[in-house]
Order: sequence, then C-alpha cells, then structure tokens
Amino acid sequence: MQDEEEEGDGTELQEQREGVPSEELHFGEKCFHGKLAGGRLKAQELLQQHAHLGDGTFLVRESDTFVGDYSLSFWRQGKVNHCRIKSKQERGQTKYYLIDTGAFDTLYNLISHYQTHPLRSQEFYMYLNEPVPQPNKHEGKEWYHANMTRTHAEELLKRVKYDGTFLVRPSEKEDNCFAISFRVENKLKHCRIKQEGRLFVIGTAQFESLVELVNYYEKHPLYHKVKLKYPINEDIIRRIGTDPEDSPLHVGGPAETYMDLDSFSGAFRATVKALYDYRAQRDDEISFCKHAIITNVVRLDGGWWRGNYGGKRQHWFPANFVEVLETQDASDDGSGDAMPLGTLQKGSIDIAGYTVDILQNWPGRGQDSVFRIVSPTQLVPIEIAAPSREEMQVWVLMIRETAQSANDKIQQRREMERSLRLAKELSNLIIYCRSVQFCSERIGNFTEMSSFPETKVEKWMSPQHCSFFLKYHRLQFSRVHPKGSRIDSSNYDPVHLWNCGCQMVALNYQTPDRPMQLNQGRFLQNGRCGYVHRPDFMHDDDYDPYDGTTLKSVHPITLSIKVIAARHLMKSGRGIVSPFVEIEIVGADYDSCRYKTGTIPDNGLNPVWNEAFMFDICNPSVALLRFVVQDEDMFGDPDVIRTR
Repeated sequence: MQDEEEEGDGTELQEQREGVPSEELHFGEKCFHGKLAGGRLKAQELLQQHAHLGDGTFLVRESDTFVGDYSLSFWRQGKVNHCRIKSKQERGQTKYYLIDTGAFDTLYNLISHYQTHPLRSQEFYMYLNEPVPQPNKHEGKEWYHANMTRTHAEELLKRVKYDGTFLVRPSEKEDNCFAISFRVENKLKHCRIKQEGRLFVIGTAQFESLVELVNYYEKHPLYHKVKLKYPINEDIIRRIGTDPEDSPLHVGGPAETYMDLDSFSGAFRATVKALYDYRAQRDDEISFCKHAIITNVVRLDGGWWRGNYGGKRQHWFPANFVEVLETQDASDDGSGDAMPLGTLQKGSIDIAGYTVDILQNWPGRGQDSVFRIVSPTQLVPIEIAAPSREEMQVWVLMIRETAQSANDKIQQRREMERSLRLAKELSNLIIYCRSVQFCSERIGNFTEMSSFPETKVEKWMSPQHCSFFLKYHRLQFSRVHPKGSRIDSSNYDPVHLWNCGCQMVALNYQTPDRPMQLNQGRFLQNGRCGYVHRPDFMHDDDYDPYDGTTLKSVHPITLSIKVIAARHLMKSGRGIVSPFVEIEIVGADYDSCRYKTGTIPDNGLNPVWNEAFMFDICNPSVALLRFVVQDEDMFGDPDVIRTR
C-alpha cells in the first residue's frame, strides 16, 4: 500500500487500492496506530514528542472505551485533543463520522477528507496535516543492526554454526526496506522486508512492526522448517563465536541464493559409477557416459541425486542410472548396528547406572550450560556443554529418563528369569519368523527373516543384483528400516524396494513426507486391510524391474488428466498463496514422470489452469498417481499445500 492521498471531496467512495478491501484501507497508513499500548496517555506522549511538526499533527487509534470505534488525537496550540470517531450501520454497511451530517464509507475516506477539508468547531478551524510517525520498536533489539552491511552480516553468521541464527539490518539497495540475514542448512540466506506505509511486508505476509514479524517467525518456519532461533550481534560473537569457515558458504557474487559447501563430508555424501549413458535434459543436470565416476554425491529422496562431474558442481542426475561405489565406511560388515548414526557418530556411552549433574558457574568462555555424566566404574566423568540452558535441561532430562528406563528393564529381565518357566511344547506350537543375519551365499527357509538398513539394501536393488533379490523374496521375508543417521525422522523412497519384492518397508510414520504419502497410497488397495498382493509377474524368472520389455500378460494404459481449477487454497502461515499443481506417476523407472501446471500468482480463492496431461504407463500394477498442490514462496521454492 502507498501513502498517496486520493483526490476528491471525500464524500464519495475513492478508488480502492489494488488488492485491499475498502474497509481496511486505513490499516496500512502511517497515521493509524492500531491498538495503541497505553491508550490515551500514550497518544498524548507521542503527540508531545512530535509537537515540532506543528498544529494538525495527528494519529488514529482504536478506542479504549468504545469497542469497535476509533479515536482521533491531534495537536493544536500546545495541547492534545481527542475526538471519538463513531460508527453506525446504514443498509448493512458501516459508516464512520465525527458529526452526524458527514458520514463516510471507510475510515480511510474520513481521514483523507479532513486532510483537505477543515475540522470545524466553535473554538477552532484546522486541517489534519502530518501523521505521527510509527514508533521504531525494533531499535534497541539485540537482533537489529542499524548500520550493518550485507558483507558484515555474513561474517557474523559464519561464526555461529547453528541453523536459525539471524539478524535484521537495513537494505543497502532500497530505501524503506530491511533484510533478514539468517543461516539454514549450511547456507546463508537474505530475505527482503518492504516497508509499505506503516506495515512491514515479507512475501505476501504483513506485520505491524519488525518486532511482530520476528516474533512470528520465531514460532513459525521462515524457510524449510527453520525458525528464527538465535539472534546474533557483536557481544554474542565475543562470548560464543568461533572462527569463520575457511571456505565460503556461498558462490555467485551478489546472488540471493547460496550454495552448500562442496567440501562438506559426512554420511550423506558418496561416490557413484554410471551404469548407462545419460544426456542432460535441463541446464541444471549432468550429462555422462557409461562407467563415469560422479563424486560428492548427495543422495536425496525422489529418484534424483546431485553430484560433481565434468566441471559441473552439484547438478542433478537420475539415481537409477548409477550404482554407489562401496567404501570402507559403508561396507556390509554389519557395522550399522554398532554405528547407527554412521559417520556422524563419534562414539557411544552405555548410560545404565550413570548419574547426571548440572555444573554451576563453569569457568569456560560463554559456556554457562554444562552438565556432567558420572559413571560408577569410570574415574573421569564426561563433561558436555549445550548451546543454551533450555537445551541443556532437555538433554539432562532425556538422559536421566533413558538411564532410569534402562535400569528398570535390566531389573525386570532379572525378575523374569527367576520367576518365569516357559513350556517348550507350547513354544513349538507357534510358527514365527526368526531374525537371522543376511547371507547371500546361503539359501534360507521360510521361517527366517533378515533386516536391512536402507544403506545396506541399496546394493541389492541395483540392476546387477535385483534378480537375486527377487528370487530371495520368493522364499523369505525381508524387512528394511531407515538408517540411523536420519536423526530428523525423514524417510527414504520405498518404491524401488516394493518393485524388488521387499515385503516389509518400515518408515518413520511421524513424518508426513512424500514416502509416507506413497506408503498410504499403496495400502489403500485391498480394502485397507494392511497388506497387498504382489503382482504375479514378480514370480517370473525373466522379470526385471528396470526393463519394461520383460513384462508378460501386462497391458499398458494411457492416462489422460485435465487440471481445471481449485478453490479456497490456504497456507498455514500468513500471506496469499501462488498455487500450481504437480502430477506424478510413481512406479517402475520407465514409467515414472511428473508434470506441473503454470503458477497462478496471488490467487488461492479460485485459481484456474485448464491444462491437460497425457501419461503412457507400461506397468500399471506397480504405478501410483500422486497429486500435489504447491505454493511458490517468496524464495521461489515450492511449499506443499495439499497432496493426494
């Protein structure tokens, strides 16, 4: 919204500003102070502070006494005056007035009228002139830096390696603009905040102050589930800051979006070898030939990975065109049970019998949240520092509860061993699956079942080994579970496992992500009874899940879908959605594809697309159809509104 005054005599409805209901035109004006904390006395204080603006200086606020009405406070001849702006209903419409003979359709029209027409009384004759400026509540906050540049902000953020670290500063490029600089997923992001009238706008969300904006995003995600958590300034850096990273957190000069560290190493990076030739379809994809080695690979869900090859860094390629090269850390020696967090794990402690103490007045620099783990069998206790006292309290509570639970289980097991007597004859009546270590050299029987972490089963889903895995599943059960390093309870893609005959694919049910949506779609079949029959062709010796020509007695289909329109689309946070629809076929690799409609900007009420799509599906028995309605956010990234 702009601050320009509309021309006219004020008695007729002035032209509405685009996208703003007429009854809310006043909401973004500088003169409107909303529910002013302190009410009448605060209004007097503000007018006295800005008395230098002269007679006619004014503000409008919500009335303390009359709910639903407003008050006009103005400065005249060294005194503060207050007038009640009354309201009434005429033919179902609210009218605002100071005197009965001059009613207006909106509060905005009333104020505009008295800026060009005088307020009249027996004592004075005066125009409303300058509005009282909005108080700068953000000044003095620990996260606000009035004289900070973008470069300096990045230097500070590099020193605190926590997602959600942030600061707010004026924009260097535009007047009446601010920027939130924050850290997320080892990237630095800068988000512009525009000041329009008295409102602060980020994306399509509006706030009455920067303080309200920051408070909101401390409770709601700003970007990729990350909230504003840790305000940063020079004092905090001196207490807890570390040296900045040697490598830059971003590339591309003045670009607004930053890239991840290529030098980052961990459980999520790998090296892969190409099984087939691939020609890039888009600028952000890699072209490679068979046997090419792609390094620094980030394995993501959804069938597409990122890696470095041929001078391109972190570009996309299809995951089913490559195989992961085995490393010493990722070998099939069963180390996943001992190291459930993979390379992220640096050690482990058996906390049964341990006690936890909180240390007071710890002398370390900025480390005032330290606790100690004491073992009755170790001479040297373990001392651990947390980022904050609140987080320390959570760790201490969880360790104590876990230790107590472990002690209770040990005690219960000892009591059961003493008191229970099991009848072997009764046990022999029960047929159950015995969990055994997987061995590809040995043929098992139907009462044996093996469990695999997702990282260990990847080898057996590759085109070279999938035929063995299919034959294995004709005789035995397998159970696949998420790797231990998924500490955020994320999930892996279950589709390739189903296509290779795996009977039990365990997922983190607490996370409603794409794999869980596919899992729900798969088990909608068979009356939702909890299991579905594998197609008959999976028992065929010639069946290859990567080759559609091996299918027998399977009839392909052509699916035509037209996306017409939607209505009443909303997002969980503030602002208006810019929706688009994504349609995806998920199944065999040769069938999997996705299309999306165009984006309808700022229309969640009744967006219309009228776009048609055609899908040729060779193997409909394993295919799922997924609809996703997404919103293009202020960063240009998609946010899921609804899936089906």
